Amino acid sequence: MRTLPQDDNTRTLPMPTRPLGRTGWNVSRLVLGGVKWDTQLAEADAVRLLRRAVELGVNAIDTAFIYGKGQSETRLGLALEGVRDRVFVSTKVSDRSYDGARRQMDESFRRLRMERVDLMFMHALDNEDDLKSILGRQGVLRAIEEYRAAGRIRFVGVSSHWYRDSLWRMMEEYPLDAVLFAGGLFNQAYDYDYLERTLPLARRRGIATLSMKIFAAGRVKHAADIEPYLRYGLHSGVDALVIGCDNVAQLERTVAIVKRGPPPLTPEEQRALYPECRRITQSWDTGEYNWVSHYIARTASGGAS
Repeated sequence: MRTLPQDDNTRTLPMPTRPLGRTGWNVSRLVLGGVKWDTQLAEADAVRLLRRAVELGVNAIDTAFIYGKGQSETRLGLALEGVRDRVFVSTKVSDRSYDGARRQMDESFRRLRMERVDLMFMHALDNEDDLKSILGRQGVLRAIEEYRAAGRIRFVGVSSHWYRDSLWRMMEEYPLDAVLFAGGLFNQAYDYDYLERTLPLARRRGIATLSMKIFAAGRVKHAADIEPYLRYGLHSGVDALVIGCDNVAQLERTVAIVKRGPPPLTPEEQRALYPECRRITQSWDTGEYNWVSHYIARTASGGAS
């Protein structure tokens, strides 16, 4: 990946924001994701990166119970001491059972050093059986609703890496506040688009939209440049882009591009990047999440979404 000198305007330009659905929060277009710095940095360096993000105008950070076996939430809790009110915090629960979800959320609050989180996602919505289990409201959703009624969770969301039909049904059948989904250029290259149906549905129902896998779970380090991938994401129509970083220089470079407000990709530029998208996601390093495997298997089998 090409590296460029730090943009001097990184510190001075305002961070662009958008209303985050009906939450009342004007979210920075860049949301710092909870991976990379959770395991690839020493704790002190991770805390430094997180605090630098806040200094640069990032006002939302996303994590999850399972990230880094708890290190992500723990480090975020340390980093936000004294600045908690400046950051919209989301985390994710992956257990689908009532008791298991309560245990995970209690542990998340402890690690984060918080009595309340702004947004709780049900992590990685899967197939129809998973959807039915959630909508039955006797498991994880019941636990979340109880915690919300008690004031420990402000908003409720769901994340989706694949099985987009399950996401769309969930959006139709439950009053979600936010959705997080794989919406970067890599999904277009693999012909697995979430945006065309998710965005109008979200607007109609007042649901916040956050897009992940903008940097292909870290594989963008093998791309010629990160800027085209940000250009696509920033003009895709979502409220914010969730991006992981493993060092301050990458964070500052990313923020500089976002603050500069680059133009959208032309259709020709977009199509020209598809071969690179596919090439750099053919192999994966330890700790990288191969979310495109579902798309490849789907194409090979001619299966549904």
